[in-house]
Amino acid sequence: MTPNVEIAIVGAGLSGLALAHTLLSEGRDAVVLEARSRAGGRVLSQDGYDLGPAWLWPHNHRMLTLASRLDVQTFPQYADGRLVFEDQQGAVRRDLDFATMGGALRVVGGLSKITDALAHELGDALQLGTPVTRIIEEEKGVTVTLPGSVIWADRVVLALPLRIATGIGLSLPDAPTWMAGQAKLVAVYDEPFWREVGLNGDAISHRGPLAEIHDASPANAAEGALFGFALPGAALAPDFETQAVAQLVRLFGPNAGEPRRVLLKDWSIDRATATPADLTPPASHPHYRPIAPSRRLVYAGTETAGTEGGFLEGALEAAEEAHRHLARM
Repeated sequence: MTPNVEIAIVGAGLSGLALAHTLLSEGRDAVVLEARSRAGGRVLSQDGYDLGPAWLWPHNHRMLTLASRLDVQTFPQYADGRLVFEDQQGAVRRDLDFATMGGALRVVGGLSKITDALAHELGDALQLGTPVTRIIEEEKGVTVTLPGSVIWADRVVLALPLRIATGIGLSLPDAPTWMAGQAKLVAVYDEPFWREVGLNGDAISHRGPLAEIHDASPANAAEGALFGFALPGAALAPDFETQAVAQLVRLFGPNAGEPRRVLLKDWSIDRATATPADLTPPASHPHYRPIAPSRRLVYAGTETAGTEGGFLEGALEAAEEAHRHLARM
């Protein structure tokens, strides 16, 4: 049987998009199959605010090179001023001269500027709203089952979390999907008022419902924004947003009580990202490792990167490794 496509990439997150761009630029026949109605995977920006990953670092050479190629601008994470600390009883300190993300960089307009630009370059090779329900590796090709149709591919690249890949018929080692059980809330204000009183927007709370908070204001500070990661499971509560705003008032004062708008993304209930196992987050950053390809299946999600697994840089690292495997096949 003649394959419908040489290489089918499952997943249009950063890794899948980057790999597809490289393959298509070499003239290879590739298609990207994405279950969601959008590209980007765990990269998600709304109104310029990141609801998924937000930071790049100076040592992220792959990401910074990609941003430069796409003419995407970066700016430093705001870090001037003091951190707020809240203990389990609700006692608050505002005298800690520390910035947890000092030295990090953010993307002007949100990280989706990068994934959207990559997706645009792929044209018709990117097929959104196309969930893969089954993959069967055979002697002469791979059967990729979609709702109502089947694709026959010479090679398949799995550019998605390993736990999600396990759900489409593959037997793989278990690896926690980094940050999959998290929820992220962004509260947007008329201005970054906390800066005026010497606070940098960082907060650590042992009371919650937000555990870790940072300044998410745009580069020009035309408005202010604070974002927080919720304690595990906290975002499932029906009054989560109300309680989160009340917490911001405790930490940053009464001006935090009337956000212009509140944005929320609970990744733990996003079935293209998380499984029930991801509701229990790992105690520390997992030690990820590459997975050796089989004859026709290659793995390229960030959780298969050897040195930067789980991070944006790891997604590009995994895409590079997948490309090397495909070149040898």
